[in-house]
Amino acid sequence: MRRAAILGCLSIIQTACFGWITFTDVTTDAGVDFLHVNGATGAHHFPETIGGGAVFFDYDRDGWLDLYLVNAGDFQGDGAPNALYRNNGDGTFTDATDAAGVGDTGYGAGAVAGDYDGDGWEDLYICNFARNTLYRNNGDGTFSDATDSAGVGEPRWGASAAFFDADNDVDLDLIVANYLVYSTVRDGCAPNGVSVYCGPENFDGTTETLYLNNGDGTFTDVSERAGIASVGRGLAVVCGDYDNDGDADIFVANDMSPNFLYRNQGDGTFEEVGFIVGFALGDDALMGNGMGVDLADINNDGWLDAFVTNFEDQTNTLYRNDGDGFLTDISYDAGIAIPSLSQLAWGCAIKDFDNDGFRDLFVVNGHIHDNLAQIGNDGSYPQPIQLFRNAGNGRFDDLSRQSGDAVTTPRVGRGAAFGDYDNDGDLDAAVNNLHGKATLLRNDGGSDNGWVRVELQPAHLAAGARVFVESEDGSRTWSEEIHTGGSYASHSDTRALIGIGETQRVRVWVMWRDRTVSTTVEADTRSTLRFQYPTQ
Repeated sequence: MRRAAILGCLSIIQTACFGWITFTDVTTDAGVDFLHVNGATGAHHFPETIGGGAVFFDYDRDGWLDLYLVNAGDFQGDGAPNALYRNNGDGTFTDATDAAGVGDTGYGAGAVAGDYDGDGWEDLYICNFARNTLYRNNGDGTFSDATDSAGVGEPRWGASAAFFDADNDVDLDLIVANYLVYSTVRDGCAPNGVSVYCGPENFDGTTETLYLNNGDGTFTDVSERAGIASVGRGLAVVCGDYDNDGDADIFVANDMSPNFLYRNQGDGTFEEVGFIVGFALGDDALMGNGMGVDLADINNDGWLDAFVTNFEDQTNTLYRNDGDGFLTDISYDAGIAIPSLSQLAWGCAIKDFDNDGFRDLFVVNGHIHDNLAQIGNDGSYPQPIQLFRNAGNGRFDDLSRQSGDAVTTPRVGRGAAFGDYDNDGDLDAAVNNLHGKATLLRNDGGSDNGWVRVELQPAHLAAGARVFVESEDGSRTWSEEIHTGGSYASHSDTRALIGIGETQRVRVWVMWRDRTVSTTVEADTRSTLRFQYPTQ
């Protein structure tokens, strides 16, 4: 055992020195000057705790990812506007909020991008406390508020959302994870006489909202008839075909409620199977405080695995897809459980940050209580990011300390979006910090390994499509399913960036969500490919 431990340590040291990456805080140099405001005055109103999300998307279709950040303000008074930063293509951004008309001033939580009207331009949906907002992209650098005309102004407390095709009819539908039923009447918890934020268990849960796209720019709320009716406290949502049956399923991370997995039955209805398949709880059979969620294939076996972030003294949970409809909690076996116990985790990603061909885990942390010492908690309000490298053998190495000061600097993190904003072939991160400055983290060194980037058009057909990359000799295959939403209250780049390690030449093809398969293309490493949906 001692010899194995030494070898493991040597493996970590070697990884840190050869082939791992660091993140650099480039926020100021990039011109991103966003301050999240939560309106806290010391009264400890519960909505002040949840923070805002981040979105990477190319709103002007110039080939460079732009950044949208969600703000809050005073939930009982004036709101603080959200912000849109246009990518200048040289490593810097320009504030385009006013010019684009997307400075929503609702008390914001999450946001997601998707081309809901199929015109080739990605639109924005904002989740707020009280009323959500839909911005339609006009295709000329501006957006129009289409909330009322589209019928998607969910009046409850929306936390996160995702665009996906619920009924396999080509256009994008919308799922909204609603948090809880909040009232100031029940606010103001005071254990030991010290005022703190109440926990979510003090407020009633609610249901998600499923909006079906009518194909004419409008939506219909079909939640009840579709079976989206379980009561929880939804904070994050992501959709993907976890059972490989050709339709998209819905994963919801619930705060102090069992997590939901709505399995798509292929007829416009869903069955909630979280308990049945093993997603509702961890292997300790205890209910967690689910904050963030992501889906991706961690072991390159062709099945989507799931990751859920949780509260302190709870483990972040990594669920392996067993390929038979069931999920298994492998958090302890994978080596991520114990390092997560001391942190309160939110935004997250299962993505390959060093392009070695295995997806890693990125976790954003930050507490909800700003007076931990007063209540006898020895934890920290601001907390560092955690980065776990996939060793390719079922285990993950905690390389947070080897990933640079930008990772280890404590912040009160919340939403996180991921994408290659500088188009250098590796994934960067944007983090929205509670009542603080947002952070743009540039990945330095991740592109040293090989990679293939795949862009899918038209945009509204990308969500749910799968990209396959196979080494020339057929010995390795990677796949990525494109999805919107995920993390916590955020949305990441929908261009597939697949790490291929030292592989030099590959074959690439796409299976679209209607099961149409594109023609296979051969490519060298560090290639960008564009696939258009094949028409007859």
